[in-house]
Amino acid sequence: MGGKRLSKSFAISTLFVCMSVPALELDKSQPTLALVEQGCAYGRGAMAIESAKADGLNNLRLFLQGEVSVSFSTEDSALIDDQFDQQNRDLLLTGIAAGNIHADFSAPEIQGDDTCVTVRLTPAPDAGFANNNDGIEWDDSPVVSVVVIGEGNKSTKNALSARQAAEQDAFKRAISQVLGVMVKSGYMQQSYSAMSATESSDDFNLQEIATQSLSMQSQGMISSWNEISYQKNPNGSVTITLDVSVERQKMEEKITRLIKSLGQPSIYVDAQLPIVKTTFSNALADMGFDLASNPAQSSVILDVKETQKVTPSGLQLDLAATVLDRAGNRYGSWHNDPTFMTLPNKAGMLNELAAVHLAVEANQIALKRQLHTSVQTMASRGGPIRELIFSKKAAGKQGQLYRLIGAMNGVSDIKLSQQAGNIVIQLRSLSDASDLAQYIEPTLRIHQPNYRSKLNVLNEYQIRVL
Repeated sequence: MGGKRLSKSFAISTLFVCMSVPALELDKSQPTLALVEQGCAYGRGAMAIESAKADGLNNLRLFLQGEVSVSFSTEDSALIDDQFDQQNRDLLLTGIAAGNIHADFSAPEIQGDDTCVTVRLTPAPDAGFANNNDGIEWDDSPVVSVVVIGEGNKSTKNALSARQAAEQDAFKRAISQVLGVMVKSGYMQQSYSAMSATESSDDFNLQEIATQSLSMQSQGMISSWNEISYQKNPNGSVTITLDVSVERQKMEEKITRLIKSLGQPSIYVDAQLPIVKTTFSNALADMGFDLASNPAQSSVILDVKETQKVTPSGLQLDLAATVLDRAGNRYGSWHNDPTFMTLPNKAGMLNELAAVHLAVEANQIALKRQLHTSVQTMASRGGPIRELIFSKKAAGKQGQLYRLIGAMNGVSDIKLSQQAGNIVIQLRSLSDASDLAQYIEPTLRIHQPNYRSKLNVLNEYQIRVL
């Protein structure tokens, strides 16, 4: 059995749906211990096979994370602790989350209505991390060099030869590997201090999010590369080995921007009462968040609903804040305790109530935590919603346009519609609107070689294409 790469889309999707307890086995027939697990998926065909592989890997992930327990003998438990120590587990988990882990998969078997595959996973360095980062240090060198292997097939849809597809795969692997070195060195943890005061959501993985964000921008951080070997495979695919030079400063700049967008997102406060809007804005500014003057310039919108409550004792203020994106998707909410403060039902008391509620430290901590968690959730889903507004001439063949945009790295949740005579594509991307426009431009040249599209970034939410 050979090492094969599981596509990220399958791996991530199954993390949330496959929660069964693994019937784990150990393979002690070789010098290196192997974890063996079976994954199954309903149906037949390529989709079922890939889903079965993802299911098996996900069960192994749950075991490595300690989320499920399996009974082993004392001797076997000692073997596992020795060969799958915490460092090995962390490396394997990172690889599974990033979708670049190598594992051995058996031939698929039919079991009733299911397709099943046996997955065999060995400790790092055999877990698929090219060179295991040996000899790579995150020091003051301006360039980090890594040797990576890329694989690719000819893509008519993306107008890529097999060699070009393999090169792009190698570039992404180089970025992912250097990112792993950054994490191992502690660089990202140091840079992530802006969010250290809050609790991260359980399914948030900064390295995975960073890999997803940088996957679209790999060539912008690669200064040069040399080909070491080239092999054309019998199935028409190409395997290429490259020595890739990654620019340290450009990568650090991209990571810093990403971390700032997560730790200090730009927020627009939408409230009916001017005093509530002002009070919320001032409180958020004091907490370190950036404030946007209008929704188009914001990463998230804090939609605040105020309800005045007149009780026998006096006036109370009920505040409910919902974290939204520009498309109206909800990511979290915060609610105060209106009974905390009651004031006489007189003019000006509503202002006092708003100020008092947001001055309470517990409310500030809860609101800050909810905002960070919401932004993390948004990042985990693929980033903020962006909107591409095409004229009909720029859109051309809509089906082809949809496929090309959907094939771009770092883009997800594609939706196409017609609005006011325009073709509108909504998508998720962690890249800001200006960067996204740069990455879309080459795709549009492939889409319509004889039509010169003009892109105009209207705001952080919308890009117009004429």
